[in-house]
Amino acid sequence: MMKTKYIALFFVCICTLLTSCKVGSFSQERGLTDQAYLLFVANEKYDNDVQVIIDGKTTFNAQVLKEKKGTIKGNTYAIAKGKRNLKIIYDGNVIYNKEIFVSAQETKKIQLP
Repeated sequence: MMKTKYIALFFVCICTLLTSCKVGSFSQERGLTDQAYLLFVANEKYDNDVQVIIDGKTTFNAQVLKEKKGTIKGNTYAIAKGKRNLKIIYDGNVIYNKEIFVSAQETKKIQLP
C-alpha cells in the first residue's frame, strides 16, 4: 500500500516537471516554419504603441503588454528567423537597440524599460 503511494507521487512529480512553463524565450508550434515571433512586455503600461524597426528596413507598430507573472500570451509579431538588429522607438526616443537571434517557431519576449 505504501509502495503504491510513492509510485503515484513519483508520477505526479514527473508530470509536473514535464508540463511546467519555461521562463524566458519559449516556443510554440504555429505559423510558417521559417518564422519567429516577438512579444513586447514592460513593467509599466505604455500609453501608445511602440515603433519597431528590424534590420533598418522593416517598420511596424507594436502593442506593449504590462508584464505579469507568467505573461506568455498577447500580440505576437512574426519576423524572419536568424540574427536581427532590433530598434524600438517610443515617443521619438530609442528605448531598445540590440542585436538578437531568433530560431524558427521561437517566441522571443522583449523586456522594455
